[in-house]
Amino acid sequence: MTAIPLHLIAGFLGAGKTTLIRAQLAARTSEKVAVIVNDFGEASFDEVELSDGEPFRITNIPGACVCCTAPEGFVDALGAIIETGPDRILIEPTGLARPQDIIDTVRRSPHAERVVLQPVVVLLDPAQLDADHPGDLMGEQIQAADVLLASRSDLATPEALARFDKFAAELWPPPLRTQHIERGVLPEEAMAWPDAQGERLPRAAAQAEACHSHDHSTDDYRARTWRWSPDDVFSKDRLTDAIARIATGSGGAPLVRLKGIFRTQEGVFRLEVAAGQVDEGPSSFRRDSRVDVIFQTGDEAALDSAGSLLEGALLSEAELALSAERIELLLDDGRVHLVDRDRLLAVPEQLSDVSQLFPKRRGQAVAIGSLWNQLELPRQGHAILVARDGFASEAVPIDILCQGVLLHSLEGEPLPPDQGGPFRLLIPESANPPSGACANVKGVAKIVHRSA
Repeated sequence: MTAIPLHLIAGFLGAGKTTLIRAQLAARTSEKVAVIVNDFGEASFDEVELSDGEPFRITNIPGACVCCTAPEGFVDALGAIIETGPDRILIEPTGLARPQDIIDTVRRSPHAERVVLQPVVVLLDPAQLDADHPGDLMGEQIQAADVLLASRSDLATPEALARFDKFAAELWPPPLRTQHIERGVLPEEAMAWPDAQGERLPRAAAQAEACHSHDHSTDDYRARTWRWSPDDVFSKDRLTDAIARIATGSGGAPLVRLKGIFRTQEGVFRLEVAAGQVDEGPSSFRRDSRVDVIFQTGDEAALDSAGSLLEGALLSEAELALSAERIELLLDDGRVHLVDRDRLLAVPEQLSDVSQLFPKRRGQAVAIGSLWNQLELPRQGHAILVARDGFASEAVPIDILCQGVLLHSLEGEPLPPDQGGPFRLLIPESANPPSGACANVKGVAKIVHRSA
């Protein structure tokens, strides 16, 4: 069965997403195109606009953002659309959505093998780019862009377009394509992967071609770039150690610069080294894992050594395997607690039915704060939630995590996988989890505690 091309059209509020989709539909009259629209409000204005006389299927998910509070609705809608056999699927999330969360949701959904993600298109109105520095949410959307577009360029001032071009030219990793567009018109080829690019390799092929690298050399410097499939996962601890060793010149040459984005078992991180200092932070980039390394040396041995250190930080298949029958709770001092369903049932402060806190959920749960107290775990720092399928949440402060629950039983039996079991994390909105921190994680297999 041929996988269906799936396009994510993202961008901040008012950037012109609907206009671009209308232009794509007008250009693809020979195809059966399906559209998923996620209106943040209940009025469904985008659905009304897109549906006006157009011969295509449209599904609206109103009232919530598909990447946080309504992931099940999005996955169900995607599955229903796939069954209709479209030639292509377009997704227009709310302007407040984070594209990386939608990408993660698609990749870990039961429909992942039925679709193939195309380059993520992000629109940016140059007038919204204030003083070369976008806001936090807009910045995350831009990081996720494979194709970055200056929308409404016919209405933009020359100064605004120049500001956009300067900003786009300084992005790393660079988008595959950057372009000014008018009235949402974008060539069909801009919506497809360029030659030698792609959403990802199957896992087996990625193992056969574990790393792609190439050199850029001058008389005084040696540089190399490595790229890994987004299916490859690094050990966060081993990666941090490898980069620290590269930074101190363990390969026998001074390091000038290192810039990398890596998928780890604790999430996707941007790691950079400059002037001997290592800087890290979460990243919205999802195309692959990659790193650029520059040494001041005429010897290739330093590059080879750096590559070996980075390859050694990859997790093996055995290391990636996570038990469905228990949760590993890892502390940064090396201690590990193994928590199974019996252990959770023995914890006080059980909720016999979570529907009182989460109206759309059912089942028995334990208060995470009570589990934390029983295990005498530290209350400072944050935690990363890791699901059995490899998904990793962004950091959740411990004080907010402890206001959540772990759902473990339904009608006296273990919580079934189709309900997010065996263990599902839920954090109430009243806990006010930070932007980007997932408050709904299905299939929790590991909780990683970091004190700093």
